[in-house]
Amino acid sequence: MNQVYCENEKEIIGAMRCGILRAELERHARSCAVCSDTLAVSEFLQSNGGEASVLPDSDYIWWKGQLASKQMAVERATRSIAQVKNASYLGVSAAALWLILAPGHLRSIASFLSKHGIWSGGGLRESTLLMAVGALFFTFLGSLYFARSEE
Repeated sequence: MNQVYCENEKEIIGAMRCGILRAELERHARSCAVCSDTLAVSEFLQSNGGEASVLPDSDYIWWKGQLASKQMAVERATRSIAQVKNASYLGVSAAALWLILAPGHLRSIASFLSKHGIWSGGGLRESTLLMAVGALFFTFLGSLYFARSEE
């Protein structure tokens, strides 16, 4: 059975703390496995003792953790708002490009609606139709935003 405890171990630890190791304890440490391990560990810890790092205050660490948690919550909450905003910008850009590059489509839609009595050609113009389609599109985007479930 291996020895896990030595009666001289506490004396060696105390002597190493004081920095003075008597000759008889040193001879014992050479012959005893437990004490030689204790001596080796004590010497290692004393050699690295000057390099002790200073930890920050626990309140500061707690505050930083809470701040990081709040920042993550804000990012999570605003992520979907940013996505809807980007989709809105994309929709406005697409509608503007459509108006600039293909203005004849509005006239054809307006003439089609006026033929069937849905559109009165007098007071309403093509821009009103465009605004109505845009309003429906952005209402759809808004409803997608509110219907989206957050994790």
